[in-house]
Amino acid sequence: MSADVQELFDRAGRNAPAPALDADAVLRRARHHHRRRITGVVTATIAATVVLGVGLAGQADRPTAPDPAAPLPTTSAPGSLGRLAFELDGDIYVADRDGANRVRITDTARSGAEEVCAGFWVDGPAWSPDGRHLAYRGDKDSGDTRPNGCSTSTTVTISDPSGRRIASFPSSGWRIAWSPDSSRIATWVDLEGTLGIWGLDGVRQALLTVPPELLPSCDCDPVWSPDGTSLLLRGAEIPVDGSTPRQLSPDDPRSQSQFEYSPNGADIAYVPPDGLYVAAADGSQARHLVPQDPDDALYWWYGIEWSPAGDQIAFVNKPGGESPDGSHMNELTLVDVASGTLVPLADMGGGLYEYTSKITFSPEGDQILFTRIDATGAKSLWTIKTDGSDLRRLVDGSEWGEWQTLGSTG
Repeated sequence: MSADVQELFDRAGRNAPAPALDADAVLRRARHHHRRRITGVVTATIAATVVLGVGLAGQADRPTAPDPAAPLPTTSAPGSLGRLAFELDGDIYVADRDGANRVRITDTARSGAEEVCAGFWVDGPAWSPDGRHLAYRGDKDSGDTRPNGCSTSTTVTISDPSGRRIASFPSSGWRIAWSPDSSRIATWVDLEGTLGIWGLDGVRQALLTVPPELLPSCDCDPVWSPDGTSLLLRGAEIPVDGSTPRQLSPDDPRSQSQFEYSPNGADIAYVPPDGLYVAAADGSQARHLVPQDPDDALYWWYGIEWSPAGDQIAFVNKPGGESPDGSHMNELTLVDVASGTLVPLADMGGGLYEYTSKITFSPEGDQILFTRIDATGAKSLWTIKTDGSDLRRLVDGSEWGEWQTLGSTG
């Protein structure tokens, strides 16, 4: 990152408002990554960012971009920008889209013990697709003092944007999967092979058993198919009507460490060891969009984020080297789906194996919300326009945030 861009970060940080934290929010909660079991070099969390060990556009060592291809089908933006939800010190807040006028919608009873993980947290999307509800994990009073981290058995809460609790139920896992129509939630009942589906009223509608031979060897949470008829785990498809689960072929995009459907469900992006691919939803017409040397895999894969129109994909690129503040350089990068052109936007800071970086597009697709981590490990939420302008700091001390989508333009 250039000195000019670093100066922009510094200036934006100085000029941005830094509201005082609540008096009872000064204790730092346990680091979010303690809640995850690390099972290998590559995890299969379907999260918000992907780390690709590739050079940026203009760097001499960047792999040659694929030949331009006909644009893939796109979809209109799904709605307009609403409020910002974010996590801070074990509580969930809802604020204006720029982080102002924050309201705490949960109330954690902190014990003061450094290793206790009492509190509320999010890993992945919290807003329902229609923007009417939030779903998050955690408990007001419970915690886990085990030295190897926090428990994955936590309560899921569904609330409205004001924090009024609509339902809650116990579950396991990390991400909470909203159905495409916003009417149901899927998550693990237990990590030994049982998935559950709940309605907005908190009543469990289905209990699905995953055969032992189909259980993924990763920290994988279920993902809904675009038509809402199946739950997908890495390499397995589990019909929600209770019919027999099936194993997917090894070359199926949904068998890869990371995959993400485009907003209209017509295409799928996926990440095998040699880089980022885009294909039709059935796996045909695959294109190697961003090549990666499988033997140079000093990265973590943590998801890919489509733009609402389906014409761009955002990810975290690790080009190597250090940022001016001394942290390892992680760059927020866009890739054009039609041409494969890479566009660096901002330095996200962080470490070589940092994996809590968060990326999300605004519903209109003109802004990106992301996490920045400085050399001390302090995190904050920032936003930048997709043309690289208007860099702003929104919230200090938060590692997760997400914008609400209001209405529909499609």
